[in-house]
Amino acid sequence: MQERGDRALQGVAGQLVAALTLALIGFLVFTGIFGQWPNIQQRSAAVSMLLAIGLLRFPARAADRAAVPWYDWACVLFLAGAAVNLHLKFWDIMMDPMAAIATADLVSGLAVTAIAIEVSRRAIGFSFAVLVSLALAYALLGPHVPGRFAHSGVDWRFLAEHIYLSTSGLWGPLTDAFVSLIALFALFGAVMMGTGAGAAMMDVARYAGGRLSGGAAKIAVVSSAMVGTITGSSVTNVAMTGQLTIPMMIRLGYRPPVAGAIEATASSGGQITPPLMGAGLFLMADFLSTSVTSIMLAALIPAVLFYVGVLAAVHFDAQRAGIGRLPESELPDPRRLRSPRVALPLAAPFVVLFWLLGTGRPVEWAVLAATGVVAVAHVLAAPDLRALPRRLREVFDAAIGAGPALVTLGALIAAAAVLVGLIDLTGVGVKFTEVILRLSDGGLATTLVLSAAVMLVLGMGMPTTAAYVLSTAVIVVALQRVGLSPLQAHMFAFYVATLSALTPPVCAAVFVAAGIAGAPWTVTAWHTVRLACIKYLLPFLFALHPPLLMEGSALAVLVTLSFAVLGTILLSAVFSGWFAGPLAPLPRAVLGLASSAVLLPEPVTSLVGVCVAGAVLLPRLRGARRAPAA
Repeated sequence: MQERGDRALQGVAGQLVAALTLALIGFLVFTGIFGQWPNIQQRSAAVSMLLAIGLLRFPARAADRAAVPWYDWACVLFLAGAAVNLHLKFWDIMMDPMAAIATADLVSGLAVTAIAIEVSRRAIGFSFAVLVSLALAYALLGPHVPGRFAHSGVDWRFLAEHIYLSTSGLWGPLTDAFVSLIALFALFGAVMMGTGAGAAMMDVARYAGGRLSGGAAKIAVVSSAMVGTITGSSVTNVAMTGQLTIPMMIRLGYRPPVAGAIEATASSGGQITPPLMGAGLFLMADFLSTSVTSIMLAALIPAVLFYVGVLAAVHFDAQRAGIGRLPESELPDPRRLRSPRVALPLAAPFVVLFWLLGTGRPVEWAVLAATGVVAVAHVLAAPDLRALPRRLREVFDAAIGAGPALVTLGALIAAAAVLVGLIDLTGVGVKFTEVILRLSDGGLATTLVLSAAVMLVLGMGMPTTAAYVLSTAVIVVALQRVGLSPLQAHMFAFYVATLSALTPPVCAAVFVAAGIAGAPWTVTAWHTVRLACIKYLLPFLFALHPPLLMEGSALAVLVTLSFAVLGTILLSAVFSGWFAGPLAPLPRAVLGLASSAVLLPEPVTSLVGVCVAGAVLLPRLRGARRAPAA
């Protein structure tokens, strides 16, 4: 996600970053246990520390990587002064804003907003920073905008007050969700990965998938599912697991573009896989005013369908290419995986997390307890007493290592909070809704297609969290107007937002995977879209099938899930061109129509599709059984 990489910090700057990271983590943990400060005081304290770390860690340009320039030091000092001033004047502003707010406070607010946008640019790239800057210009220059999107304009004083001195901008609900929950889960993920959970997950995936046909690809799918649910980032997932899985797949017979595509596709599933799902899980729970566990439950079936589709696709590809299992010598020892030293640090945190959530404990307490269990289990798994200091140091380094992820995510959330506040202030989201509904004439299918197209264009090059936040502001209302429930509308927006990492021409996960594989990114992107075909359909499926989000009776959920699983496998066979042998063009086309019919919401149509698919595939299955006997 970073454009230039971290600055090589040394001396005072390195010590200050470490101290600020420890102070931030201590502040978040303390307030998570004992209760938060009042809204603006809590959020401004955490975000100010994050922005200061970001200024010191991420250079404005490549030439500044060697040392921190004077203007970054000046911005850090300014942030400290602004945070102290806002903290001290908070109650005066709340009680009598007309008397307490001075022009200097408003100018300070605009400067802090500019710093937040700049840090987001350094951490995640230009696209989102440019979008927020355009939104600021749109708010100020509204009367000069031609056509339907013109508005009366906003005075700069009112704009600064709205963004900086209220809970509708920089210190709004998005920032609250980050400070209270998302940052704690980012810390949990960093400690998990920093203490060896990622390596243990890779070993479990190698044991589970390596013994099957196309074992290397299935290792990639299983490991990316496990690691991705902690990292919550497609690009990070590819960079972490792809270094092992992509060379392994190429060595065992997969062509480089296909190996890269398998890893990119599998890695994109981490953001949609419970229990963690990255920042989107907590933002959606906040938007819908519901519990995190409710979102986890709703996301379960779509995640299962995604991995069923990907596993089926890689299985058919492996059969077509004649790629077998992983060599026995490369499989991990199952006895080592079952040993407490490996199993306990991997399983205990999730057991504690789910148990506390299931018993109704606050989410903050649950994730902090799970983080503590990770640290304790890692220390207790030391082979002997002499290794204890090293294990303690590893836990400490893992916590400090959360700094870059916290800064990247925090800067993104801060800039997104400004963007959402500006969209609400100018009413541009309502205008987008009107345009979409007018073009679609209120039809559900047309509205879904137009909304997905708009979201893919607006989210191009953005991280999933940013694309989802933008979608909620400009698209979700239109989806609800045509009959989707709030949960369906938000899940639709979130799933389409996750496609930005895979969809050409700006597909960051594909670029990283193609680079590791040494393959052309265009060919890799084509295979990625082919393998991820079910992910492109999933938003439409649960928009048409509410039971796929656990909305409806248990019988409706079971029946809908059964048809969806069958249709997903058939669709993967069509895109792979293989089912118990190569599929000729005519059977392939008929099977494509049958799979589409199975996935439609009408039960009669689905049954017809099942019958047609059976007529095509059953003779092939009987022939495949007779062939080995002969």
